Amino acid sequence: MAELALAYEARSYSTGIVGRSICNARNHHWVAENTGGEAVGAGEMFCASISACAVNMVSTIADTDNRALGGMEVSVALYRDFDKPTGEVSLYDSVRVQFQMWGVSDDDARFLVKTWKQR
Repeated sequence: MAELALAYEARSYSTGIVGRSICNARNHHWVAENTGGEAVGAGEMFCASISACAVNMVSTIADTDNRALGGMEVSVALYRDFDKPTGEVSLYDSVRVQFQMWGVSDDDARFLVKTWKQR
């Protein structure tokens, strides 16, 4: 097996305040909190990470394949049934990713989303 190369890395540190952490990647730092805090929540960051990945990757695929793409918006939502008993691991019951694209044919849009999902 080939040796793996580091692609990305981020860290988070406790702050002494329950439910709040300081995160960093390279020279960028930000605060993450549990839901309802003053800062962006970790779950919201998770959604933003997925949507940013989708926007960046799909626009790169479109550019590489010379497919017209005027712009796009990707929304990610996590759903949980709060009436279910909690287990040892917190799980989302549903994750929904919605793509909206402009300046691209329906067939090309389907191709771009399918390619993103495969990668």
